[in-house]
This record gives sequence, C-alpha cells and structure tokens, in this order.
Amino acid sequence: MADRPKEKKILRFEAYKEIKSRILFLDLKPGQKIFESEIAKSLKASATPVREALLMLEGEKLVEAHPRLGFVVKKLEIKEVDEYFAIRKVLELFAVPLILEHITDSELRALRDNIKKAEKCTGKNDLRNIIRYETEFHEILYKATRSDVFFRTISGLVDKFQLIRAIAMMAHGGPDESVEHHKKILAAIEEKDPRALQSMIKRHLNRARDYYTESPLGAFLGTT
Repeated sequence: MADRPKEKKILRFEAYKEIKSRILFLDLKPGQKIFESEIAKSLKASATPVREALLMLEGEKLVEAHPRLGFVVKKLEIKEVDEYFAIRKVLELFAVPLILEHITDSELRALRDNIKKAEKCTGKNDLRNIIRYETEFHEILYKATRSDVFFRTISGLVDKFQLIRAIAMMAHGGPDESVEHHKKILAAIEEKDPRALQSMIKRHLNRARDYYTESPLGAFLGTT
C-alpha cells in the first residue's frame, strides 16, 4: 500500500503513539517481541509507518532491534533504574521552591481531584488508570514550577519514569502507599512547608524504588 506523504506521516505518528502507549502501560512488557504486522493491521496501515515508528522509539531507547527476533521492548538494567531514580530525586528536590512559589489554586484543585480519582482506581485494582493518575500527579507539579528549563529537562525523562513507575505499581501495596504519599505531598504544598515537601519526595522515591524490586516484573528483570 502506497501511502501519500501526509497520510504516511499521520500513520507513522499514530503507530508511534500506539506502540509507545502499549509499552508505557505495560501492554507490551520489557523483553517482549513487537509484532509489526499486528500493529499495522490494527491501524489499517502498511508496514512502512510502523517500522518508521519503531525506529523512532529505538532512538528513544524504548525498543531495540534484535537480529533474530526483530524489535523488542528494551529492558532496563538495574543500574539504569537506580540512575533514573537518582536523577529524578535531584530534579524534584530542585523543583520544591519553584512549586511552592508558583503553584496556583487551580493546580491545587487538580491535585486534589487527581488523588480522589487515583483512590477509586486503587480500590478497583485498575492498573492502567493507576499508572495514568500517578503520572498526571507529577506532571501537574512539574508544570507548576513555571520553569521552561526544568520542564524541558524533565520532559526528556518522563517516559522512562512512567515505565519504571508502572512496574513499581505492580507490587502489592504499591498503589495504596503511593496515593497516601501524594496526600502528604499535597499537604506539604498547601502548608508551604519546604522541609516536609523535600522529606516526602525523598520517601516517595525511595519507596518507589523498593516497590520496583518487589514487583513480579521488576524482580524478574533484575535476574535477567
């Protein structure tokens, strides 16, 4: 099928979004083979835009090409996971004074609403939406800094953060404790308490690292 240039570009972007979503929400798990023909069929597209999308994702280190298997979802080494947590901690602690200075009432309402939605999802064990609201909570905080430099810097890492977060949320008790942490983070922001906010960010990330290791997928990846 010969796609016209504009249609081809749209299909490539649609394929990119679809594959990326499947990876970040663990529909495609680290180490799993990606069947290009199945994705092409679901998008009613030719193989070309799907292959181009996979090459884009390879550049983002979310997939990798194997001579025999074709494209597979990239596994994160434990060393990489530790480094991502360390980098995230530095960036989020840097953001504390910016958040406290610039966060708006509408953003505070959005955080409260996010926590309510996340609580409902944990009660239903709705992993996909748990991941979604976990990610959204932090994105609200990132935007609240009003720092273009900070936001551009952390935006280049958020996909890896979400993938690691998704694996951590598979651990027993992970989603419930994370929501409780979010409540305490919000309380620290509302009280304009930088020390409490810094302390909760550190605790939240340290526990997330523990849950990553404790989750079935994290434990498996740590031994492969």
